Amino acid sequence: MNLYGSQGQQRTAVLTLKLSELEIIYDEIGEYPILLLDDFMSELDEKRRKNLLENIEQKQVLITCTDKIENEKNLFNVKNGKIFY
Repeated sequence: MNLYGSQGQQRTAVLTLKLSELEIIYDEIGEYPILLLDDFMSELDEKRRKNLLENIEQKQVLITCTDKIENEKNLFNVKNGKIFY
C-alpha cells in the first residue's frame, strides 16, 4: 500500500527533485551535469512523460527504458551488445 501517492506520483516527485538539483548545479558551475534515468517511463502516464521530456530537452540526459519514447532527439537502440542508431 502506498501511503504517499501512486508509484507514478512518487516517481514524478523524485524526478522533480532531480531536475531541481540540475538547476542548482548549473547555477554553481555554469553547466548541466549528465542526468541518468533508468527505466522511469513505465511508471509515468503520457502527460507526465511529455512534461518530463519537455523539461529535459536542453540538458544532457541518458535514458534507459524498454518502451519507445516519442519525440526522441537522439535514440540509440542496444541489441545483443551492439548499438543501432
